[in-house]
Amino acid sequence: MPLTQRWTAATILSLKYVVLFLFLHRAHSDDDIHVATTHLTETLLSDFVTDKLSLDAFEDSFLDPIQADPDCEDQNCYTPPVTTLEEGDAEDTCSTDFQTDVEEICTANPPVDKHWGRNPNILRMRDKLRRSGSGLAGEHNTTRPPIFLIPGLAATRLIAWKFKACPGILSDIKIQDNVWLNLQILVQASTLDVSCMKECIALGVNQSDANDSGGCKLRPDEGLDAISSLSPDGFSSEMLMGGTNTVYAWLIQWLAEHLGYDVSNLIGLPYDWRLTPSKMQERDGYLANMRRKLEASVSTSQLPGIVVAHSMGNLVFQYFLEWLRAEFRQEAFEGFLKRAAKRERARQDRLKKTKTNSASTSYLSTMSGWLYSEPQATDAENDEKPDEQDRTLQLRELAKIEGDALWHEWIEKHIWTYVGLAAPLLGAANPLRAVISGENMGMPLTDEAARHMELSFGSTHTLNPVSTKMGFCDSWDFEKWDEKKMERKHVDVRLACLDDIVLDIESQENKDIGDPWANFPTLKNLLYKRSDWDSDIPMIQIVEENCTAKEKSPCAVNRTLHVGPRDVQSGRVFEIFNEIWNEPDEPLLVKRNQLKDSFWRDNVKNMLNRTWERPLIKHVIMAYGVDIPTEVGYAYRKRNEERKSSSNEIPNLETVYWETEGGRIEEERVQEGGFLLLKKKPTKRFWKEGHQKHGGDGSVPYLSLAWAQTWLLHSVRALKHSGEEFASNPLDHIRISRRPKGAIEWKEGVEAEAVNDEVQKDLSDTGTSHPHGTKYKPEMIRYFSNGTSRTTGIEYTTSVIEAIGVEHKETTRNYDILAAVFTDVLQFMHDDFDLI
Repeated sequence: MPLTQRWTAATILSLKYVVLFLFLHRAHSDDDIHVATTHLTETLLSDFVTDKLSLDAFEDSFLDPIQADPDCEDQNCYTPPVTTLEEGDAEDTCSTDFQTDVEEICTANPPVDKHWGRNPNILRMRDKLRRSGSGLAGEHNTTRPPIFLIPGLAATRLIAWKFKACPGILSDIKIQDNVWLNLQILVQASTLDVSCMKECIALGVNQSDANDSGGCKLRPDEGLDAISSLSPDGFSSEMLMGGTNTVYAWLIQWLAEHLGYDVSNLIGLPYDWRLTPSKMQERDGYLANMRRKLEASVSTSQLPGIVVAHSMGNLVFQYFLEWLRAEFRQEAFEGFLKRAAKRERARQDRLKKTKTNSASTSYLSTMSGWLYSEPQATDAENDEKPDEQDRTLQLRELAKIEGDALWHEWIEKHIWTYVGLAAPLLGAANPLRAVISGENMGMPLTDEAARHMELSFGSTHTLNPVSTKMGFCDSWDFEKWDEKKMERKHVDVRLACLDDIVLDIESQENKDIGDPWANFPTLKNLLYKRSDWDSDIPMIQIVEENCTAKEKSPCAVNRTLHVGPRDVQSGRVFEIFNEIWNEPDEPLLVKRNQLKDSFWRDNVKNMLNRTWERPLIKHVIMAYGVDIPTEVGYAYRKRNEERKSSSNEIPNLETVYWETEGGRIEEERVQEGGFLLLKKKPTKRFWKEGHQKHGGDGSVPYLSLAWAQTWLLHSVRALKHSGEEFASNPLDHIRISRRPKGAIEWKEGVEAEAVNDEVQKDLSDTGTSHPHGTKYKPEMIRYFSNGTSRTTGIEYTTSVIEAIGVEHKETTRNYDILAAVFTDVLQFMHDDFDLI
């Protein structure tokens, strides 16, 4: 949209509000006011969203709830379809009688599903679950592993529990009003007064509720609905259904229609996404509630559950597992203390009894000892009492062993499969940018106004980038808050080091055969080349220049600083920006302290100074999209002029670096400040070739998504550590299959040709233009490995699915990705439970 049109759009918005106030001034009744307000709000919302879409979603970000599918050409990209079922499903073309020989009946007329493919066993299993869950197969049967849904950042509806007066007519926020995402407040913020929304959504000191009269008290809504629609009911829901339901509305509908799930076995786990996980537990008891919900649902179904997490929800789940481990250790320690106290009381009672009876029993001393002898004091009673501190330390060590054993048992009993969608395993760059210089979250706000809220959110730390160097045993040289050096050598007793695996892959024996990494370019970049956040570009670059009054940038006197992931992990990044920009009240130092309190001083193992190892869950399935332009780095500039104060400035973002298709790096000059509707569409230009095989998913860089591929080596690392036999090249344990773009079937091997056959194209086309239906059939690659846990003894599997050209939020609503994920789940259900 040309700049003149943007000025026109802004003028029209203002004029519409003028018309509203003129009308309200002459209104004769509350009904007149309500009708006028509703009509204008809907008109403004329509203008806002239409203009936003015309910007090609250039303000989309990790926090953006109003985000369209970038490949959607249909005008109705947001609204879920009436049904996710396609015509001509397997049950129409082939018998699904489970007592019948499938091969015999289906050979002549093989079943084909546009998304699930043509494997008759998978289709029969799917149809049995669907029909039993809906009652179509006779008696209603809901026996199946319960599914627990954990949403991502900005993906839970937040409700007001405190009245707040706002400027404007009918704008006050009342108890139980929906605040996130309230589109009326959004439009008001863009036209009248941004303070209401800013004050209401922002947190107070230490992630508390704002403690002044102008603040709000927000809490997450409950149940599946809280993560299905952020702005339910009315015009806004119809207009923005997909954008505000990009988390689980599609998935809930898909699971209900395809696999027969309902509210009895589909459990939503909404949370206040502004908080760090530790604060969620401290304020709301969220983690304890999650534990209880898992235990109750598993007890009811008599089957372990499936955890499905999207985006930041994966990191919340990571924290939950570590919190649970700490809980079991603490419970074991307290149990030891109780038993020790009980034994001590019993000892004291015996001593008292012995002293009381000593005189009366003395005359029996001449009798046979075997008959009347006094109980002998134990060694513990005869020896000196051990040092209390030493005994406590010993109990702590014992509690770790027992607690970890109970933790493993709990996971095995309650979590059968973990599905991670678009998981930022190493964090993301965009939330860090939001804190440092502001990011308008895709809403009609200035970056500066949005930054006020983002600085208060502890959750931005949850997504802090983690260096890949934390995944290796030879790189533990990072300083803790107390300035003591961490261990130089850190070895997980369960697993061989990734360093050692690389040496095995790089052995001369494997090199003589050919390039041992030939089919695994991503793992080569991660493990052999050790690609990190700053391998292609500085993650954050700062140019500070000292200029004369008339000197233009770049000035002669300047210095350049590079900030990497280690600086983020330590909090040093906030100190650097604070020293250079010197903002009043030092908000970035407050942010550093927030990081320190939430993760470094927490009793749960710090998840931000190490990479996440594959969790000890029987089946792990990770799926994500790639090759969507994604922010990966930033360049800031600070200009100091003689005789001019340089304080009271927000860090000036000059350039954004994007990771695009094929891993190429592009740069984009950033416009300073300004209103959303007045900004020009930004332009990117090629900067350099990158190291990565792909680009990210629009929110999470590829490096962070692809770290899941290191989990494929989990079984080999365990085998190596145990001394068992394994292939000379550990990568040979990983199987690869690919589904070409537009195809139905998966093919074994790395290379697969695109679908050219007209008959095959016809089979893969349902005739729908909906972006999440069959026409939107991305190319997908699946990596798979399996092994046996040395810790628990269970057989486990790991799947990683890459979908080319699929955006971050699309992983929860693209039918082909969902079918690929749950094809594995159905097979596991059959193998492990014999349910289907």
